[in-house]
Amino acid sequence: MINRKITILGPEGTNLYILLQFMLFSVISWFTLFSSIESIEFETSNILTRQIVFSLIGLLVFFFTTYISIENLYNLINSLFLLSVSVLLGLLFTKPILGVRRWYDLEQIGLPIFIQPSEFSKIILVLFLAKILSQKSYKLIALLGVLINLLLIFIQPDLGTTMLLLIVTSFMFFMSDIKLRSAVLGLLTLFLLFFMLLEMNFLGDYQISRITDFFSGDDFSQKQSRLSISSGGLFGTYFTNSQITEVFVPVQTTDFIFSLYSRNFGFFGGFLLLSLWILFFFRVNRIIKLTQIEFEKYLLSGLLILLGVQIIINLLTILGFIPLTGIPFPLLSLGGSSIFSTAIIFGLINRVFIENNIVV
Repeated sequence: MINRKITILGPEGTNLYILLQFMLFSVISWFTLFSSIESIEFETSNILTRQIVFSLIGLLVFFFTTYISIENLYNLINSLFLLSVSVLLGLLFTKPILGVRRWYDLEQIGLPIFIQPSEFSKIILVLFLAKILSQKSYKLIALLGVLINLLLIFIQPDLGTTMLLLIVTSFMFFMSDIKLRSAVLGLLTLFLLFFMLLEMNFLGDYQISRITDFFSGDDFSQKQSRLSISSGGLFGTYFTNSQITEVFVPVQTTDFIFSLYSRNFGFFGGFLLLSLWILFFFRVNRIIKLTQIEFEKYLLSGLLILLGVQIIINLLTILGFIPLTGIPFPLLSLGGSSIFSTAIIFGLINRVFIENNIVV
């Protein structure tokens, strides 16, 4: 463990690029949401106010995560995984919200927020997979734990997050030097379990409706989303003062936030945002290549896959290439749990950077 002096920007050696990237994505989100509100009011009911507060708390989460050494984190992984499974299990005994059990309602203790544990369990699952893959000993009980984690998210029900984690898990297994036969067998088991659950009618009526609407081409949300994106043109309406008819898109501040962003900033704005993310991935990939510790390689690779696949699924959803999934766009969509979990990811990346004295 390397001791670092504490500065106003975190531990000595903090990667300013990672910090500024987190702050830039947050500010972009604020400008995007600003166009969807009628007035600026510093109240908890105001979505812009909430997003700013979430982002500032996320910044604190980033710094807090950065202070935790990788060695200490490694020793805590098993405990964190058990805690994650327990919290997900506890959701089964909560009151359904909008027909699903995905959130803990903290209003009962005086806090006007909802916590979505699956946002944090995604990171813990990546940590757990990085540990077992770096140890090169795949105990049956560990793989069983991964399946239980996926199952508890699936039966909430949350099909989108389940598919996301199946993809991340598959990629991380194929990155390892595990024998191909064992990898294929494990992946087939995961997908077989998934489709068995489909046959056992764990899907809610709204999920079945989403899938049937997609294949019939009748999904209203995706049609409106494409219309909203096209209305932005090349440069958007934010700075050009273009007068166009506003397009209604359901849940446009959360799942369909990119359609609102594209309407405001146009094709070039969308290209710029995605380019910033691609640049971020390339810089983190350089950290992966330079670190000599197997666990850190698997961890950062898993986190990049998690972020990248999440962005791809969100874009494919709003463009109508796949059914609705409910997967948010990192640091752009409205929501505290998503912002906090992404802040943890940025903090973990920064910590690996610090401990390896990497120059990128």
